[in-house]
Amino acid sequence: MSKDTVLVVEDDQLLREVIEDLLQIYEIKVKTVGSSIEADAWLEAHIPDIIICDLFLPTESGIQWLNKVSDRLIKRNSSVILLSADHQRTDEMLKDGPISPLVKHQLKKPFKNDELVRLINLLQVNT
Repeated sequence: MSKDTVLVVEDDQLLREVIEDLLQIYEIKVKTVGSSIEADAWLEAHIPDIIICDLFLPTESGIQWLNKVSDRLIKRNSSVILLSADHQRTDEMLKDGPISPLVKHQLKKPFKNDELVRLINLLQVNT
């Protein structure tokens, strides 16, 4: 895998750690944060290649946050993988089409590690 930088925005600390450990195995630079507020602070000085973002964050939805920061991310050609454990709410939100041009894939929790790695590989090939 390449040396892309991945930002993980996930409020579940255990899942953040699992994703971080997995990506480090593949020598991917990864930054994990637990909220959109922490993500905003990190984005002041960094722009990731790929974002793995929980759809349902504590202070605002992942979609609200992506819409807020999309101008900066589109300029860098960042891509997003959305995560969600609430399959019914996710399907309802997505029924009208893509949420954001940044969102390239959705992954339902729980997911297999190889599913996430496959999606990251696809994004790296297409960028």
